[in-house]
Amino acid sequence: MSSILQNNAERLGIRDSPTIQKAESFLRVLNTKPASKTISDVAKIIMCLDLAATALGQGFDKDTAVKLSGLRKSGYQNNLNNLEKILNLDKPITVSELCVQLSCTEVKDLAEKILANYQERDTKIKDLEHPQYVAAAVYTGCKLSNIRVDKIQFRAISRLKVAQWNELLEEFSKFATSLGLVSGKKRAKKGVEDQEVMESENIEAQPLKPKEKVEVIEEYEVWKERILQEATAEILRNEIK
Repeated sequence: MSSILQNNAERLGIRDSPTIQKAESFLRVLNTKPASKTISDVAKIIMCLDLAATALGQGFDKDTAVKLSGLRKSGYQNNLNNLEKILNLDKPITVSELCVQLSCTEVKDLAEKILANYQERDTKIKDLEHPQYVAAAVYTGCKLSNIRVDKIQFRAISRLKVAQWNELLEEFSKFATSLGLVSGKKRAKKGVEDQEVMESENIEAQPLKPKEKVEVIEEYEVWKERILQEATAEILRNEIK
């Protein structure tokens, strides 16, 4: 069994001994529990590696794990939740842990801000430790940051039905808007405005074209005097020659 675990660990890119040893420890416990016998040995090994990586704060390739387990994403997550309970690992998941688990650590601060404000506003929340709120906060943070995520995977972690999950997401989306948080796509508009301002400034900075000369009309007496002077000068030049 350990060779199968080692092979699957390598296929998942897990090579550190602590994670593999913890997964082996989880597997030994599960093999003594009747409730885990409905899961195939390979799927059980994959999930033990998943739980071990999560427990040690290591990154984990969830997509590859689902493929290797032979299960659908929703089935994988549901079985993983059950194994957590059997192993007494179903402690409240944090925003930081979920971000590591789903490889979206860049939204950690944003998701924590959304969740903290949501919990402060909604005094009716009874079970703050339920994973639905953390899942919704991280998912909303990803959407605001234009990070593509697997909605089904988030819903499985939330442990909600489809209709309940969609309703919660809508609520979090509206709440994020009330906080003044908008999608990164909308922020691009500011860049367009800045470009327009720069173009306008460039136009204003261009040097003005020199003014065309304006023809001045002489008064008659002035014109007459000038013509007589020019004629006299011409006569004198001819006499000298």
